[in-house]
Amino acid sequence: MLIHTKTRKIARAIFCFLLMLVILSCTSVPKTEKPLWADSFSVNQVFPSSEYITALGYAKKKEMAASVADGNLASYFSKEVSAVTRAGQRLSNTEEARENISREIIIKSQIELFGIKHTEYYFDSQSKNYIVCAYISREEAWAVLEPKLNIHYSSLSKNISQVKNQKGLKTVIKANKILSNTSDFEDLYYTALFIFPNRCEKYSGLMEDIMNLKQRLPSLTREVKIKINTKGDGDGRIYSKISSLVTDAGFTICKSGENHIMNVDVDITEQITGKVHAVYPQISVVVSDGKETVSSFSKSLEKVAAFNSTTVQKMALSRIEELLEQEFVEACLR
Repeated sequence: MLIHTKTRKIARAIFCFLLMLVILSCTSVPKTEKPLWADSFSVNQVFPSSEYITALGYAKKKEMAASVADGNLASYFSKEVSAVTRAGQRLSNTEEARENISREIIIKSQIELFGIKHTEYYFDSQSKNYIVCAYISREEAWAVLEPKLNIHYSSLSKNISQVKNQKGLKTVIKANKILSNTSDFEDLYYTALFIFPNRCEKYSGLMEDIMNLKQRLPSLTREVKIKINTKGDGDGRIYSKISSLVTDAGFTICKSGENHIMNVDVDITEQITGKVHAVYPQISVVVSDGKETVSSFSKSLEKVAAFNSTTVQKMALSRIEELLEQEFVEACLR
C-alpha cells in the first residue's frame, strides 16, 4: 500500500513537471504572427499606395532578401515610370527602344536618391524564407524631386519662350541646344508624374512646350534653304561633301530662293621644297541669313606631303572631308 502511494506521488510530480515545461515554453517563446506588410495582399494596410511605393523580397538569407526587395522595387518603379513616359511621348520604334534603354538606367540610378527603407525581417517558418519590405515615401521622394524640377523649369522656360515663334537657322541651332539639355528635366518630370501626378501641373506646360518643339524641329530645319558657294574647291569635292552633310542634317539645299548663304573657303595651297609637295589644309565656313552671320566653322589641319601635286591635293581634300564628317554639322548647324 505504501509503495503504491509513493508511486502515485512520483507520477503526479512528473506530470506537474512536464506541465510546467509546456507552460514555460509557451510563454517564453510566443508564436510570432505574420505581419501585414509581409503579405502582398495586405501590405497596403501598413503602407497605403497613396503614400508609399513598396516591394517585397524573399530569400533564405536576410541580406539576399533585402537585395531582392530592392531589385523588385527598382523594377516596378522603372516599369511604371516608363509607362507614364510612353503615355506622354510619341516615339518611333527605334527612338522608343533607345529611349527605354537609357531611361531604365537613369531610373534605376535615380531611385537611389529617394533613400529606400526596409522593415524588420520576418522569418516565415512554412517557406523557410526571410521576408522584408522595401519602401519609398512619396512625400520624401517629392521633397527630393521638387527642387531639382524647379531649377530646370526656370532655365528651360526662359529659353523655350525665346524660340517659340521664330524661324531660321539661328532658331534651329538654339532649339537643338535647348533640346539637348531637356533629358534631365524629362526624367524628373515623368518620375514626379508617377509619384504625385496632381502636383505636376506647374511643370506640364513646359513639358508640352518641349514636346511641341521636338515635333516642330524637323519642319523648322527643312525651312532653312541654303545656297552654298565654294572657293578654292578644285573639282567640287568639298561642295559635294558639305551638300551631302547639310541635306542629311535635314536642311534644304537650293540654287535660288534661298534664305541663307553658306560661303565655303578652301585653302590647299602647295609649298614645294625640292621634290616634296606639302599642303597645310584649311577650311572656313560662314553662314549668314542676309542680315548677319548666323554660324561659322574654321579649321587648320596638319601638313600633308607627297612627291607630286596630284597626290598631295587628293590627300589634303580627303583630310578636309574627314574633318567635315566628324565635326562640321555639330559645330556649325546644331
